[in-house]
Amino acid sequence: MEGKQLANAIGALSFLVSFALLAASVISIVILKLLGEERLSRWGGAVSGWLFSGRGLARKLAIAAALLVMVYGMALLGASASSREWALSPGEEKYFCEIDCHLAYAVAGVQKVQAIGAGSARKSAVGTFFIVNVRTRFDEHTISSRRGDSPLTPSPRKVTLIDGQGQEYSVSQDAQRALDTLSGAGQTPLTTPLRPGESYVTSLVFDIPSGANGLKLLVASPTNPGWIGRVLIGDESSVLHKKVYLRLNS
Repeated sequence: MEGKQLANAIGALSFLVSFALLAASVISIVILKLLGEERLSRWGGAVSGWLFSGRGLARKLAIAAALLVMVYGMALLGASASSREWALSPGEEKYFCEIDCHLAYAVAGVQKVQAIGAGSARKSAVGTFFIVNVRTRFDEHTISSRRGDSPLTPSPRKVTLIDGQGQEYSVSQDAQRALDTLSGAGQTPLTTPLRPGESYVTSLVFDIPSGANGLKLLVASPTNPGWIGRVLIGDESSVLHKKVYLRLNS
């Protein structure tokens, strides 16, 4: 997964640099239009060169900004086109970049039951309840020595079960509440802060129809909010990028 971590970091850095250059170009164009290129040309008369002459600079900056957007867009679509869809084996981890570190998610176990809870809180499945234990781990090997031991609050994640026919299943809210009640203290949410090297397991309940097969788990960053992921080169949420799934234990 080290290569994927590096690609995520490069994608985030590329976006930040490109965004900064684009913002600087737009601000410069606005300033040029407000102050007037003729005046700036006189101020910078001692500075020679095509770019810094002042005269026509706004147009040149606009062309440069358009080229930057075009090159970035091509890189974004190229990375998505070269991506591939695959499913990690049970226990293998899927990484998410949190800018200064990486979080790893894996399927730690699966249970199949027909009902959850006791008494009035008991819920019966329409098909079969799949209780999927998802492990969240703060990989301490993906941080710099200067970061320290401060806790990190994970970004929100959308977790979905998908069968072999592409049908998606969200967490069953009624069954989840029944499981939380049964466990007493409740489940550890996926957004629970954790320190480098720490991990926890969150149990999520899905009501899956009888006969569904080829089940795999998708842990993803929500599209909205989280629009930045749509334009990060190599990010799974980016336009047309393929997905990485987690296979369930048998």
